[in-house]
Amino acid sequence: MISLVEKSGYAGVFVLMALANSLIPIPSEVILPVAGYLVFLGQLNFWVVLFVSSFASLIGTLVDYWIGLYLGRAAVLRYGRYVRLNENHLRTSEKWFAKYGEITVLLMKFVPLVRILVAFPAGFAEMKLWKFILFSTIGIFVYGAILIYIGEFFGANYTSIVSSLSNAFLIIEILAVVVAAMILFLWFRRKASQKEKVTP
Repeated sequence: MISLVEKSGYAGVFVLMALANSLIPIPSEVILPVAGYLVFLGQLNFWVVLFVSSFASLIGTLVDYWIGLYLGRAAVLRYGRYVRLNENHLRTSEKWFAKYGEITVLLMKFVPLVRILVAFPAGFAEMKLWKFILFSTIGIFVYGAILIYIGEFFGANYTSIVSSLSNAFLIIEILAVVVAAMILFLWFRRKASQKEKVTP
């Protein structure tokens, strides 16, 4: 996988990120830091990598959205097992979506493993396509920029960084959930204050 990015450049990033954001279990937390390392070496351009990976990620997540929309939950669980889809993670994304609504699509893009599954409950709920694309794009773009920058920043030490990222999903998930919870708290607090101002 790493060698594909190194040998194929932007094309490799595009293919792997499209797969990583659909049901194929390829961690973008490994792909993008490697691309960032190639940016460090001057072989790739940061912004081109970011836009290519973001566009590919959006295509991948749209595939999952349409699967959820047109095939439903039963089909996702039935055929997802062939690509090691974790039902517990799917349930987690469904609970978040049911509790917090469409903003979950944005927030879950910062949570490894669960991030690729949030498209399914969005499809189940028939979320408007333009909203799904908007929230997904924001999350994908920001998260991708962070991962690429990590690879570029650590430069020659990228191997150890990639290894640490690929073996530390649990810690990253916990931190991401904490951050997401904080964002949700501030978002709801702002909404509440706005309602108070409107109410005579």
